[in-house]
Amino acid sequence: MHIRFFAGVIFILGMQFSIQAQSTEWIKAYFNMPAVTEKGSFLDQSINDGFDLIGTLETLIDSATTSIDLCIYDLEHPRIGEALVRAKKRGLRVRLVTDDHNRTDSRELDAEMWKLLGDAGIFSLDDDGDIYQQNASIADFDLVNNSADMHNKFAVIDRLSPTTNDDIVWTGSTNLTYTGAYNTNNVLIIKDAEVALLYEQEFEQMWGSSGETADPFNARFHKDKSNLTPSVFDVDGTKIEIYFAPQNREKTKPSISDRLVELIQQKAQHDIKFQAFSFTPTIPLAEAIWNASSDSAISLQGVIDPGFFSRYRNASQIWGSKEAQSGNRMILPARETRKLHHKVLLIDAEHPDENEQAIVVTGSYNFSNNAEFNNDENLIVIHSDEIAAQYLADFQGAFARAKGELEAPAPPINSETWYEVYAIRDGREFEIEVLPGFGYPVRLLGARVPSIFAGTNSSDYFAGPAAEYLRNILEGRKVKISVPGKSMPDVKYGAYYAYVSVDFDGIELPLNKTMLKNGYATFSDFLPQHPDSVNLFKKVAENAENNREGIWKRRALIGTKVARQSELSKTDAVDVVYPININTADRATLQLLPGIGETYAKRIIEYREQNGGFDTVEELLNIKGIGERRLERLRPVVTL
Repeated sequence: MHIRFFAGVIFILGMQFSIQAQSTEWIKAYFNMPAVTEKGSFLDQSINDGFDLIGTLETLIDSATTSIDLCIYDLEHPRIGEALVRAKKRGLRVRLVTDDHNRTDSRELDAEMWKLLGDAGIFSLDDDGDIYQQNASIADFDLVNNSADMHNKFAVIDRLSPTTNDDIVWTGSTNLTYTGAYNTNNVLIIKDAEVALLYEQEFEQMWGSSGETADPFNARFHKDKSNLTPSVFDVDGTKIEIYFAPQNREKTKPSISDRLVELIQQKAQHDIKFQAFSFTPTIPLAEAIWNASSDSAISLQGVIDPGFFSRYRNASQIWGSKEAQSGNRMILPARETRKLHHKVLLIDAEHPDENEQAIVVTGSYNFSNNAEFNNDENLIVIHSDEIAAQYLADFQGAFARAKGELEAPAPPINSETWYEVYAIRDGREFEIEVLPGFGYPVRLLGARVPSIFAGTNSSDYFAGPAAEYLRNILEGRKVKISVPGKSMPDVKYGAYYAYVSVDFDGIELPLNKTMLKNGYATFSDFLPQHPDSVNLFKKVAENAENNREGIWKRRALIGTKVARQSELSKTDAVDVVYPININTADRATLQLLPGIGETYAKRIIEYREQNGGFDTVEELLNIKGIGERRLERLRPVVTL
């Protein structure tokens, strides 16, 4: 176990998951972000926070003796691919079901994954019926898909074993991607033969057979799946309920939405808490929670990923309303390392009734109509004070970060590594690609650069020229991030503050000094700095002032706010003009978006004309050639 300090919080990296040898049933929860029991106090090591969530499944695969069934929305992490290959070489049966949309969302990574698996003789089936075979060749089938997602994240371990003492289910919210380890997620592991049997039956509905070979002619996904029973289990004295979405065409499956509403109405006495990537404000569950919290005796606290929270706020929906942040309600946008990806609901976790167990709801089921009616999902309801206390501690960590009381842990970086520039937000901030598809913000230590705000009212004077200048220096180049005397830069407001070197056509250019020297920044003493750098930066900034460079030409305006549009007119920087409205932008404007050229811009316009516009940003996935990775780059800079 390694403990590292990030911005004043303890983030435990790489904690090892081990399989318990005893044959008893058990349930264990794991979280990858720091949890807190109360303001400022961190949990002891009996709580599995700060965990390597990818490692939990990797360890299970490496410990398996007979079989692995993996049903996963997106598979790109090489650790899991290599573990599956090791299992196949040991002679295990390895079966894999994935989502069609994610087969090629990141072409290079996906090509490597499917070749790795195909070369090992691991075939996989997606929800369009396509089978990826030897050398990633494809047997093409067309199942009834209707653009729905196979959104599950679960694995069944050792169901082929002659004993039932080693049957395990791995599930939760974690995608097996590079970014899945940095999104705020949870994993649930259940050792119980009956639970494993139910998950195997769900897997085999999609696999189309009970054997080693998939049968696409018999495979059933989405609304074509049958209901499975039982749904209620006793795992060593703990009551759990398991449900699979979506509703089938005949409406013979239990409605997950109805069950969750019932739990709120019948069980909530003191508090309701949730962490949600998305939580559609108009679904019955949202209305039930809102109505329950109209009773001041029931407190409501929630944290929603900022991408969706801003959408609800802009649409004047309940989660973004003033009423959601007053009295006994407090719903906040998350402030996490990357995405808040949980789908967690807690009922009376803070003060459970002595005659009732607190309730945890978790799994892959987003709180949305798509999860209820279209996507393949799994959801678990756990009646347990002990497990609820663990999820409560994880919630309190996210809630403290959302309130700004704690910083989210930053991804580790190496001061000797040259990183690709992932995105340039404005002159003040850019992102480095710490992992494929994962950009993390960097700001310049010792340099106060004017910023263009996302709102329409005002921006810093000279922000437009500063953004354009920074883009000209950084675009298409690599950078090194460092702070002398420290292993990691300071983190504040979700960004590294550091000294930056740019590989400028073979010359190592000191970016902080260059911005000051040419008058695109003023000196800042924010956060501790190396004394030599402070003296140098002050002298460089003084020379720029004396020479009336850049921002110093109109000294009186430094630090003032001006109309945002006046700054935008001074620059063509792509991310500076965000957000771009994909329902109204013309072809030239759409081409300012990252990764969107003339062909994609034309397809976007054609799609909105044919469909009456975009209702959600996720509809961009319906555009040929736009996958999850490209969508992630677009999310911060587009609007409806």
